[in-house]
Amino acid sequence: MSADPERALSEPGAFRAGFCAIAGLPNVGKSTLLNRLIGQKLSIVTPKAQTTRQRLLGIYSDEGHQAVFVDTPGLLEPRYLLQERMRAEAERAIADADLVLYIADAGYAPSVEHALTLARSDDAPSSEGPPGTSTVGQLARADRPWVLCLNKVDRVTPEELRDLQARLDGSPWDVLVPTVATEGMGVEELKAEVLRRLPFSQPFYPPEDLAVAPVRFFVAEIIRETAFERLSAEVPYATAVTIEEYREPEDEKKPVYIDAVIHVERPSQKGIVIGSGGKMIRRIGTEARMKIEEFTGRRVYLDLRVKVLRNWRRREGALKLLGFRPKT
Repeated sequence: MSADPERALSEPGAFRAGFCAIAGLPNVGKSTLLNRLIGQKLSIVTPKAQTTRQRLLGIYSDEGHQAVFVDTPGLLEPRYLLQERMRAEAERAIADADLVLYIADAGYAPSVEHALTLARSDDAPSSEGPPGTSTVGQLARADRPWVLCLNKVDRVTPEELRDLQARLDGSPWDVLVPTVATEGMGVEELKAEVLRRLPFSQPFYPPEDLAVAPVRFFVAEIIRETAFERLSAEVPYATAVTIEEYREPEDEKKPVYIDAVIHVERPSQKGIVIGSGGKMIRRIGTEARMKIEEFTGRRVYLDLRVKVLRNWRRREGALKLLGFRPKT
């Protein structure tokens, strides 16, 4: 591997801290790895691709390190405005990071090929390879550590794994670590490789902090995760969630009041989310409320409604209303 000993090896007694962008194609296990690395579920996880839409900062701290892991949307080729925002969010996170943790799915050929294209890239990447590789290939040449996580290695045989490791060895990777994030296999080894490559720095956040986001953000994500789990086909991708009101009484015996809206793009989708006789929206609401109660440690009253915001994924004003940052 192309490790630089002076930047990779820790000096005794020196504190290291930095931002680590978690990048890769959609559905390779980035959010699952973030949750494992932090030791708590922060990022929503579903079997569907493109679940993550905005960056999420999760913090791991110990006596000598603080790693701010940045979960990013998958590096997909955009087909509409929302996906352009998602792609830009991922590229911003990579460009700003002190270290990049790239995740490849050992059992998914396009993911491996994307990683191989990055490994073959030079200062002026060619247009060959998977779509959208060029910009990330240029970022891969920047002067910062790149750690390659080969995830889901339980999907390949030991012989196939050895072949993949041999093929992926080389620039820009400082080290390659095989993992099975769903089972926690290899995660501690991966964390150790990240921590020893962080720059020397004082911590950015108090050691007790686990995330950099308001509770309202996590509540909205929990509701959206539940919608993704219960809805099928294209409908979950057309949903977005906003928290209209979050009221937490000082008396802990009283429930937290949450007024939330699931936005969809068409009236037909609204009907699907509500369901026959309101069965689907009640199911989503009940399951989301239970998750929120576990997350907050408080009883919750969740008032959940559905509204149509036509073609919000393709409209600048609607994306701004829903909290998505501009591309530039």
